[in-house]
Amino acid sequence: MSPRPSLLEVRRRGAVVALVGEVDLNTCDLLRSELALACAPGPGSDDVVIDFSGLTFIGSSGLRVLIEAAESLGERRLVLVGGGWAIYVVNLLGLTARFPNIVVEQ
Repeated sequence: MSPRPSLLEVRRRGAVVALVGEVDLNTCDLLRSELALACAPGPGSDDVVIDFSGLTFIGSSGLRVLIEAAESLGERRLVLVGGGWAIYVVNLLGLTARFPNIVVEQ
């Protein structure tokens, strides 16, 4: 039996990105490209918001993409919303302590 392909749907509207499905090694490049667009500086550049409410899995490759996005934002914030176990993983790994511009909002 061959492994099933991972599926990720990314809905981006400006600097708000909603994730549905799984972020793993197979889908992290899609997330990376959408976050690059969301993080791009422009008029009224503000926080970048990622909605985790439809996320069913995030692996280490997806977490790395979040860290890269946070680093690219400088003083701007990467705000994670939607709760769920993905937020638990972010908190468990201490990403909000290590990267002060990663903020979890419930």
